[in-house]
Amino acid sequence: MVSRKVLVGIVLIIAGIALVIPGVVVITSEPSGSTVIHYSADIYTSPEFNFTENKILIMVSSDTSSAGLVNCTDFRADAGKFNSSSIGNYTVAPAKQIDGEPMYENLNGSYRYVVISSSRPTLDYNFISHSEIRNVTDASYIAAAGALLTGAGIIITMITMLFRKINSRKPR
Repeated sequence: MVSRKVLVGIVLIIAGIALVIPGVVVITSEPSGSTVIHYSADIYTSPEFNFTENKILIMVSSDTSSAGLVNCTDFRADAGKFNSSSIGNYTVAPAKQIDGEPMYENLNGSYRYVVISSSRPTLDYNFISHSEIRNVTDASYIAAAGALLTGAGIIITMITMLFRKINSRKPR
């Protein structure tokens, strides 16, 4: 006969998995991209980002020392002047940093992320709305709670079964 502790463990495992799966699905369905455009000798760019009042850009680049978000009007007019020491004069300051990566918001118009590098950089970006970032944040909390429940269920089940096996070996 299965003990109540094992049943509780199994219920926690099932509940945890039921939370993890939809959380991970929402997180992985987040709109993202990684297109890198080789503009000229040492200039690489992202595609154009057309900001509206509720859009957020989170940029992850392998080379952030000579990089930044540049207004497309400035890019078209001054791209020939860009170099590793002058690019900072044309870039927009990020609203904040998320895990060391720049996040841009409250912008209007078209922008490109520009990297000055001797080799092709890696660019990963998420260009999303405020509601999408809220959904992803909520989904990450749900997935984390599910992982904790699953872990707790596994621990309870394993310990209960282990003690049952130990107790059955003791002489009476």
